[in-house]
Amino acid sequence: MSLSQFQGSILGLAIGDALGFPVEFRSRRQILELLGPAGVTDLLGIQDPRLSGRAPYIIGATHPAGTYSDDTQMSLATARGLLTAGGADLDTLMETIGREYVAWSISDDNDRAPGSTCMTGCRNLAQGTPWREAGVARSKGCGSAMRVAPIGLYYGSDLDRVEAVARASSLLTHGHDAAIEGAAAAALLVALAVAGVEPAAMYAEVMRRCGGRSPDFDRCLHRLPDLLSAPPEVALSKAGLGEAWVAEEAVASALYCVWRHPDDLRACLLEGANTDGDSDSIAAIAGSISGARLGLGGIPADWVARVEGSAALHAVGESLWNARWV
Repeated sequence: MSLSQFQGSILGLAIGDALGFPVEFRSRRQILELLGPAGVTDLLGIQDPRLSGRAPYIIGATHPAGTYSDDTQMSLATARGLLTAGGADLDTLMETIGREYVAWSISDDNDRAPGSTCMTGCRNLAQGTPWREAGVARSKGCGSAMRVAPIGLYYGSDLDRVEAVARASSLLTHGHDAAIEGAAAAALLVALAVAGVEPAAMYAEVMRRCGGRSPDFDRCLHRLPDLLSAPPEVALSKAGLGEAWVAEEAVASALYCVWRHPDDLRACLLEGANTDGDSDSIAAIAGSISGARLGLGGIPADWVARVEGSAALHAVGESLWNARWV
């Protein structure tokens, strides 16, 4: 466990997010047609000339290369909540994180295709709904899994607490059992990566802790080992693990990328970004795991320099490191 790993997880998350964000709503076929046979190979602007005017596309502000999406914004809100109240009881912690989510939801920076379920949960919280009841009960979107890396970092020395806090954090916006287990799994994978656990053992531990709680989660994750030998155009599609719009598919897809490229963050993130579905969430979750495993030294220096708010992301990683639960 090291400062480099904490910073690597936060930077890896943001860089993965930024790689996938410009192509989030495009199919793999469209990505390759517009960008060439290798698809996404570097950070792109949201309105890159090769993408501009070619539907589907991100509506809104023109953001430069390296811009991250709501995935990273909500992860940073999670981190702020932890840094404010991480040692408090669960109710106080969730109320604090909930306030951070609400503040994000009404900020001018929230212009990056935020998920509808996250926004609904934030509106409910803002109206005074108790945190356990604020989430959309039937939603299993990946919004609660994409933002929990700071929980895996902060509480990494206590996996039971990682699980409990991550599951609770899902309820702020997403109440479906698959979303709850997806959030727990994503946070656990980051904690396990920091501890140096190999991907196969990560998978086994996640299934031990999260398996049997959600039929949808189990059904998807059980497919993962058999799909490791399949190419990404199969594995990261409806024919394989799915398109990752829902929590279990996003977590399974991210772990697929990490498992296939355990020591190559660049290959891991590009595999996640060049997909049919929720490219930024797959690559963001994968980046948080791979960055936690490999540390800052495993991330291309050019990407570290060019991602949005690089210095601030370093500082968040350092703050989580200094305040971590021990």
